[in-house]
Amino acid sequence: MANALEQNFQQIRRRVQAGPVGTFFRWWLGELKQAMPAPWQARLQHAMRHVTLALEGESLTVGMDENRRIRPLDSFLLSEDAKLQRQRIDGLLQRNDLVEAPRFLLLEQNAVLRKEIKLPLAAESNLAQVLAFEMDRQTPFKASHVYFDWKVLDRAGTPGQLRLQLFVIPRAEVDRALEVLADRGLTLAGVDILEDGCSQGLNLLPAEQRVRVVNRRARVNFALAVACLVLLTVVMAQSLYLRAHQVTELEQAIAEVQGEARKVTNIRKQIEDAGEAAGFLATRRAASPLAIELLADVTRLLPDDTYLDRLVIGQPNVQMQGKSRNAQQLIERVNTSQLLGEAAFRGSTRLDARSGLEIFELNATVATPEGG
Repeated sequence: MANALEQNFQQIRRRVQAGPVGTFFRWWLGELKQAMPAPWQARLQHAMRHVTLALEGESLTVGMDENRRIRPLDSFLLSEDAKLQRQRIDGLLQRNDLVEAPRFLLLEQNAVLRKEIKLPLAAESNLAQVLAFEMDRQTPFKASHVYFDWKVLDRAGTPGQLRLQLFVIPRAEVDRALEVLADRGLTLAGVDILEDGCSQGLNLLPAEQRVRVVNRRARVNFALAVACLVLLTVVMAQSLYLRAHQVTELEQAIAEVQGEARKVTNIRKQIEDAGEAAGFLATRRAASPLAIELLADVTRLLPDDTYLDRLVIGQPNVQMQGKSRNAQQLIERVNTSQLLGEAAFRGSTRLDARSGLEIFELNATVATPEGG
């Protein structure tokens, strides 16, 4: 049950690491690492080191894997006493502060069969089992005779297809190396491949054979990293909250200013309308005299023996109807006015039998003032 859970966890981890989420987190963690002080970076890198063990002929080389770069520490002849070598290796690991570091067997790249294969994308959910079924078809070996691991190369190249590289090594070769290391008290957390002086980040050793090393320093560093991540998340959330609050306040301030601006615009429009109305009245006044001015002028022009029964002041004419002792003189008097002109009778005058006065109807044109 535990092995099945371990395999499922490894599959999920690989899928996340190879996908866009893993790419983003690698970039983000790299940026966070660059932002850390140099002493912290050194301590983090120090805690993530691995012990590497490489068997070459009749010698055992102990090294250190630091960020995939292999640095040899010492070599031991396999012909020497195993217990003595165990003591010497323990002392070497203590001097380099690697006692709690996980130990990996490194295999030369020419000892491992690698093959690029394509599978349906749906197979990724249970890739280990699918590769075990495909082993005898893709390689000359049966799944029970080999240790294997894989790297996902591409998910988006061909629709519905998963492209990956399969790494296979016969169990017999690894088992012989495990026996040699076990005689020297060395247990393994994994088996990786050495290529161009660098490890490949693989682990061909089955989950049930891996020895978990409790690295207390790594756990402390991991706990500190989680605490930093939590604090960073809180700071980011607080920053987003403050930004949203500032945006809300700014929107409210903008809404208030817009309301004031609308009020100012309405007042300005009222002023413009009033100005237009006043301008209109001024224009009308300049274009024609006021009715009271015309009434005053008519009163001045008419003689004492003349009175009006009807007076209509319009635009552009003034109509007068009344009685006068000498109606003919009215034409001449009206034409002398500065406000009226072109005076003429409407029809002929006639005599009123009761008063003996002449009844007249007279029209005059309202004169336009100069400059109007």
